Amino acid sequence: MDRAIRALIGEGEFTAFVAVTKELVEESRLIHGTFPTATAALGRTLTLVGLMGLNLKGREKVSIQILSEGPIREIYAQGDPEGNVRGFIRWPDVDLPPTSDGKLNVEGALGGRGMLYVLRDFGYGQPYMGMIPLKTGGIATDLAYYFTISEGIPSAVAAGVLVGKDGEVLGAGGFIVQPLPGTTENRVQVLEENIKRMPQISRQVAEGATPEDILHMISRDLGAVVLVHKQLQYRCSCSRERAERALLSLGEAELIDMIDRDGGAEVKCEFCGRKYLFSSADLELILTRIKTKEN
Repeated sequence: MDRAIRALIGEGEFTAFVAVTKELVEESRLIHGTFPTATAALGRTLTLVGLMGLNLKGREKVSIQILSEGPIREIYAQGDPEGNVRGFIRWPDVDLPPTSDGKLNVEGALGGRGMLYVLRDFGYGQPYMGMIPLKTGGIATDLAYYFTISEGIPSAVAAGVLVGKDGEVLGAGGFIVQPLPGTTENRVQVLEENIKRMPQISRQVAEGATPEDILHMISRDLGAVVLVHKQLQYRCSCSRERAERALLSLGEAELIDMIDRDGGAEVKCEFCGRKYLFSSADLELILTRIKTKEN
């Protein structure tokens, strides 16, 4: 089962978020029918938004959206404090030749230009949105750049997905490590050297590594204390009621056109693929609600 942990490294000098996400990334692959490069791109984003969710509470949610000029075009992922993540990718059948070192070419699939957005919904008022231009297309590197530039928090960020010969996910995971106020440069250098020496995180997970194993490698010679354990899962929050609200937002003219032209409507959730069918009678009831509000 996929798990994540939040920990303190050293003498309260760093906050670390570490996750193993093999199962939820595999589930997203099956839901969206992603090809290997797209699997890696969406899987990295889901992993990172799941890690960011560990710092939330109550009804808060966090989302990462990437809009690029590469063939993938768009990735969107959302996480909450309960460990639920969901997401979609605009073109799931993108699959490029591997890079020179044999890795999946996520950077090429996103292209050299685009934007990364982070949306923080606090459950009330106007959500906060930060954004940066894509720097590398590697997703983890770009998120680290976002934390530094937009939120003023220098961060070490990693996320990886290992895909098998038949497209299945063999390993997936990631981490975010951020220094706390007062951390010395010497301690930062120790942490950076530890991370440089680490093997590829997706391969570690494929070989059975746990979040605690990964944390141990990150915190070598510094020590760490785990504060929070959390299960992670791919879970969508869509419902027929939400689909009704989406139809309601279309307005009277569009609904009448659906009734006359199609005799009903089908609303498909982008996150999980679930379909909600509405007959012409269902649409008539929604029309009645619109007219009641107008009067």
